[in-house]
Amino acid sequence: MQRYKNVFSSFHTVYRLTTTSTKIKNFITGMCRLYKNAFKAERVVMVYKNVYTHQFIKIRMEDHEQHIKKGGKSILTNKEKEILSQEREMMFDNRLIYPLVFSDSMGAIYVRRSPKQGAFNDLEKKWFLAISEEFTTGLKIFNLLQDEKRLIFNHVKSLTNFLNQYVPTSSFHPKIASRLLRIMAKEFSLSETEAKSLEYASLLHDAGKIELPPTLLSKHKPLTNEEFKIIMKHPRQGVKYIKDMELLKPAIPIILHHHEHWDGKGYPSGMKKEQIPVGARILSVIDAFDAMYYGRPYKKGRPLDEIEEEFKKQRGKQFDPKVVDVFLKVIKRKSVRKFLHAGR
Repeated sequence: MQRYKNVFSSFHTVYRLTTTSTKIKNFITGMCRLYKNAFKAERVVMVYKNVYTHQFIKIRMEDHEQHIKKGGKSILTNKEKEILSQEREMMFDNRLIYPLVFSDSMGAIYVRRSPKQGAFNDLEKKWFLAISEEFTTGLKIFNLLQDEKRLIFNHVKSLTNFLNQYVPTSSFHPKIASRLLRIMAKEFSLSETEAKSLEYASLLHDAGKIELPPTLLSKHKPLTNEEFKIIMKHPRQGVKYIKDMELLKPAIPIILHHHEHWDGKGYPSGMKKEQIPVGARILSVIDAFDAMYYGRPYKKGRPLDEIEEEFKKQRGKQFDPKVVDVFLKVIKRKSVRKFLHAGR
């Protein structure tokens, strides 16, 4: 009975790894541990081939040691190359090999048991095949997710290029802003998904301005109340471009609320303090810094000391005090100042 419990438990582990792993290395490492424990293996070798870059990840687990290598075919032994080329499962008394193939060859798994543990029985061999089939499906899901990410990235890139060309107030500096956002995301302990959503939001935060009159966006004089009401519509209009893209949905609250103010006097919803998503509070500061430091077609950039004073004035008014404090410390770092000056 315990043996069957272990079988069912192993399938649950495969499911959990497939649905919760965000990085391919974590997924295949978790699967190697599963093979090692489930089959009482003295050695497990997993080779994963990225079907897009043709680079390999090789994980070897032996006793209590774990070794990971990344690179081209040179990291593979001649035997591993032969196993990959044959693309067929092989069953021996104390060795099990399975090719991970799902329309494309994605690698192979090799499991070896010590003679002291005895030979693999028929149930274990069937169990190994079933888990490996699920493993292959999981790898295919990861590849499909990479396809989706590539499509999303190309969409974001195209839309960003269009914005920079046709919307005069969207001259955001993506490389500099992206680096600052990554630093801020780390300072605020954002998850990988939250950090990536923040980066996407930074590229698309002004997408709604496409629908605004160009003459209004390039106006040098102060806006009238009616004109400002039109400008205030752009966050809601912007989210229309990404609302049907599952991967970008976490970026929607950031785009929608990056013009909210800490004191509640922003738009479009008049949120205040912690009601505003933390990503939107961070982007609000980065967006303001970008405009002040690099300037816009109608406004010259300002020196860092002036910008610091402006943030201090707006601390607790327009901006989250904590975000301002962290950001001012970040831009004082020598390494940050270096890449800011280089990009100006």
